[in-house]
Amino acid sequence: MREEMKQSEKTNGCSWIHFEALRYIHEHGKPLMSDVASYFSITRPAATLLIDGLVEGKMLRRIVDPKDRRAVRITMAPKGSKILVNGIKQRVKKITEIFSVLDAKEHAELVRILKKIAKSK
Repeated sequence: MREEMKQSEKTNGCSWIHFEALRYIHEHGKPLMSDVASYFSITRPAATLLIDGLVEGKMLRRIVDPKDRRAVRITMAPKGSKILVNGIKQRVKKITEIFSVLDAKEHAELVRILKKIAKSK
């Protein structure tokens, strides 16, 4: 997966952390910079640097919150949405390839084990 992400970065200019930021913003609507910082467990200045690169790459946009003009929200730009969709397709394809070596019984067992682990948290 790591190698796939490296190849993807070469073609679309989006590193793993940038991809994860796009995914987070897509899933959370129009978050504030503090939300991004909290999600990634980084400082606000570090979050600003992360988002700055995506804004400069025209993958994200900053918009003023209509309810609080002091607040700046982050939203997806069309280019970011396209990169996210393509990246997800690439990940699904690679994961499908990786797990294709399992037969139906092994697949069911893996799902059972993963569910058990998820419940233990």
